[in-house]
Amino acid sequence: MRTTLDLDPAVLSAARARAQAQGISIGRALSDISLRGLDLDTASADTSSGFPVLRGAPGHVVTDELVAEHRDDEPEECCAS
Repeated sequence: MRTTLDLDPAVLSAARARAQAQGISIGRALSDISLRGLDLDTASADTSSGFPVLRGAPGHVVTDELVAEHRDDEPEECCAS
């Protein structure tokens, strides 16, 4: 569907870069990013506990064994405190 939007220049720049990297249109890139954002909003907290729930890729199962295997891993340099 064609429409006119007033986008922040940084958003347009990021969408343009993502579209070029993935070989898709800017509109498709914006749609994908928007849909991901909507998914995060609806599934960001477990209503029974109030704690954030981290969702993985569909079909990727995280087991207790997998968590134990990586429990003591050092964080990547970019994410270290």
